[in-house]
Amino acid sequence: MVDFSVDKYIKKELGLDRVKKVRETSKPSPFNYSENSFLYISGNMPFPDDNNGAYIDAIADEAKRLIAAANGHAAMLFTSFKVMDKVFERLSGEIPFPVFKLGKSGGKSIDRFKKSGGVLLSAGSLWEGIDIPGDALSLLIIVRLPFAVPDPFSEWERTLYGNFDDYKNSVIAPDMLVKLKQGFGRLIRTETDTGVVAILDRRASSRGTYRAAVLNALPKCRVTSSAGEVRQFMESVKDAQYFKKQQ
Repeated sequence: MVDFSVDKYIKKELGLDRVKKVRETSKPSPFNYSENSFLYISGNMPFPDDNNGAYIDAIADEAKRLIAAANGHAAMLFTSFKVMDKVFERLSGEIPFPVFKLGKSGGKSIDRFKKSGGVLLSAGSLWEGIDIPGDALSLLIIVRLPFAVPDPFSEWERTLYGNFDDYKNSVIAPDMLVKLKQGFGRLIRTETDTGVVAILDRRASSRGTYRAAVLNALPKCRVTSSAGEVRQFMESVKDAQYFKKQQ
């Protein structure tokens, strides 16, 4: 297994790799991820291809199964506005829950989502800076591993490394894992929050290149590829009233 060192990457980004003496400490999280969270990683998705209609359909189909298992209360994190719009079209009117997109009037969409028990789609700010504690967000679907889109800076940065594999292992993959951790963190916001994070990217599946790296980066919790087990988990951590909330 390739060691995509997130710690080394962060130190370099902060310039700490140039400091001779750095005192480090690590504090445990106050959140009981092993009991309160569940990780679903799909084993059925095609390789990500934003221009492939079958791939978009597969996202929507997986989302429908998971949303039904969780009784709504779901958010979907996208890395592409184009894909988000296409999935929005496929979900709207096809599931018994209201579906919202986080756009320019983000505050209104979030408020409506919280009250509805429905589904919120976002390709931007929800990855890092929005707080939705409690049952309102109980299923977080990460559609694709959040690899950065190449730009002129990354093309220049690539020249600092001897080959692409070195650049990928030192920068691209660690940067993705940091963003993935931030995305995962949208689900559990308090010590009493419970829910499921789902990853639909086949590169994190049991045969995927990034499986081990993803599991090592995220908090330790139970892992499944069964929507049925998602439902069982939700029934074990939510009270009866949760499943009676307005759809």
